[in-house]
Amino acid sequence: MRRTLIAFIAAVGLILALPGTASAHDTDDWYKTSSIPSGFGYVGYSTSHVGGVYQEVAMWRSNNYLVLQGYTSDTRDDGYCGAVQITYETYDYSAGKWSGHWHTRAFALVDCSTGGTGSGAYYSYARSSYQFRNVYSRACHASSSGSIVECESNWHGPI
Repeated sequence: MRRTLIAFIAAVGLILALPGTASAHDTDDWYKTSSIPSGFGYVGYSTSHVGGVYQEVAMWRSNNYLVLQGYTSDTRDDGYCGAVQITYETYDYSAGKWSGHWHTRAFALVDCSTGGTGSGAYYSYARSSYQFRNVYSRACHASSSGSIVECESNWHGPI
């Protein structure tokens, strides 16, 4: 019985220690900028329209420093808002190579208008503080406060 209790407590502790999805601005990975800096070249975009949410993320890059611009539109009157989530691979500066470690973040925009594609929420530009690659995006349902409720299972990209 005692071993079972210890195992249960350890399992709960492990689950509670797992990181949740943070907003891009909950870390120093990204900061808001008003334009695309000189020297950054357009790479492409990823998009999807799933479950009443349209999302699109465009990317510009210079030496694996990135600038992203996002858009989402809530296209269905279902009680949810539209949101976007991104994931990307980080660079390990101490090892001098790509880490194989991924960060997943909510892209800081939410649309609750249910006005259809074209009347959603645009985000100016988010610039990376570090080198990243293999950016993927996906459509998500969010609450009116912007908290992500659920996301489509597929990631779109890489961009």
